[in-house]
Amino acid sequence: MEFVNLLYQIDSELDHSDVQSLKFLCIDLLSSKKLSKIESGRELFDQLMQNGFIDKKNHFLLAELLYIIGQHCLLKVLDYNKVSVQELLPTHGKTTLYRRMLFEISENVTTEDLKDIMFLLEIKKKQKESRTFLDLLSYLEKKEIISEDNLKVLEGVFEKVSPDVLKIIDNYKNEKAAQQSQGIPEPNINRIEPEDLKTPLSIQALSHLEKQWPNDDTRTESVREHIQLVRGEAEREDDNIGNLENKIHMLRLNQHARPGTSAEDDLYAMNSTHRGYCLIISNLDFMHSSSRQGTEKDEEELRNVFKWLGLDVETHNEQSAENIHTCMKDFASRDHSERDCFVCCIMTHGESGMILGNDNVTIPINDIITYFIPDNCPTLCGKPKLFFIQACQGKKSQDSYPIQDDASVSPRKYVIKIPTDADLLIGMSTVDGYYSYRHVKYGTWYIQAVCKNLAEMVPRGEDILSILTKVNNDVSLKEDQEGNRKQMPQPTYTLRKKLIFPAPSTPYTPKKP
Repeated sequence: MEFVNLLYQIDSELDHSDVQSLKFLCIDLLSSKKLSKIESGRELFDQLMQNGFIDKKNHFLLAELLYIIGQHCLLKVLDYNKVSVQELLPTHGKTTLYRRMLFEISENVTTEDLKDIMFLLEIKKKQKESRTFLDLLSYLEKKEIISEDNLKVLEGVFEKVSPDVLKIIDNYKNEKAAQQSQGIPEPNINRIEPEDLKTPLSIQALSHLEKQWPNDDTRTESVREHIQLVRGEAEREDDNIGNLENKIHMLRLNQHARPGTSAEDDLYAMNSTHRGYCLIISNLDFMHSSSRQGTEKDEEELRNVFKWLGLDVETHNEQSAENIHTCMKDFASRDHSERDCFVCCIMTHGESGMILGNDNVTIPINDIITYFIPDNCPTLCGKPKLFFIQACQGKKSQDSYPIQDDASVSPRKYVIKIPTDADLLIGMSTVDGYYSYRHVKYGTWYIQAVCKNLAEMVPRGEDILSILTKVNNDVSLKEDQEGNRKQMPQPTYTLRKKLIFPAPSTPYTPKKP
């Protein structure tokens, strides 16, 4: 019973794309007929249990699958972590090198890449099913266009569309050759049918858990019939693909059809009593740099807006680099279990990829973010973590009053690389290499635009990325008194779902200057 509850907990954290990824990784384990009927993590776990791949004593396969799709924060539910899975994968892994290689490629294919790939591949009959790159890979495998020993079509396509992906294929070939030379066998993936099991465990057999999942059999059955119809048409297509390089045809994609999901599946939970912490760090005076006049206005607006949104705001002023590290460790070590999210706003001088303490000691922005990844802050695992950084990322000549910049030292190239862990958003006030402007009386262009658009767009139900897109536009239209200095913010994110702050019951009323 306890194991089934763990599976239920894992399923509740998976979205539609996660389930599709897991299904693809299980193609070598379960029959295509069974996989075609699966619409949820619960149903997939059921099949893996009934076929003898996981049970309460041996569930490494599930940890392996979660590791591959990047759901590292869920590994702790199964008493694993990234390091332990990596160590056991060579000897206990059930997925093949080939399957993992294909999935790794899919993670590097953008929407535009997919359109180009679809354009380059000739398929005689137009497909009506909405397709992802994983769908396309499954189709190519089914038609025996690609296999673990025949990747010429993929190599030919990616040579044109994205040559970097060829490195993934080369690595696979080298690793496979090394395994063959060492006599290492492929994972044992012999299936065990349900009738061979004495007492197959089934999540669906537990009536008390069934009540926790909505009964939407009608909708699910309709979706299944549609998928089976489309798959049947695809399987009846002519196997003669022709010359893929000379004959081209565009496949139509329906990006909006997402069977098996609801609006709630695509949203981060925002229903806790305590919304979350909002940490504000604001440096005005520096040991070896000019003061940041106007940051008081930014601090005030951020504090008011995020209090209005239900967060517990804490402000720390005039922080040295060491104090900033201490502050980050403190917030990362707190218990966020009963909170929905975490927000961190930093306003200081900066340079490329760095922020400065008021002692002019630099801190890589990467280091700030890393404090809050699941390994270091497990109670924020699966929850959105938002960082708003108001600091220059490059150096130009000083602007005249009333516009100032937030740079202080000569820039050096230090590119911000967002960690691979999910649920992060980094809102940079400017792109790398450029000034971020601040009015000595009214505050910075970026922070003021963030606060203004949060106040206006949250009550309309807009998600955070839509809000930041509006911020980008608003800031891009601003200019200094001479009309020749501009600024462009840059959000970077690994959010898995839409983040919509619940609208407060009372409208936001900014304080008059």
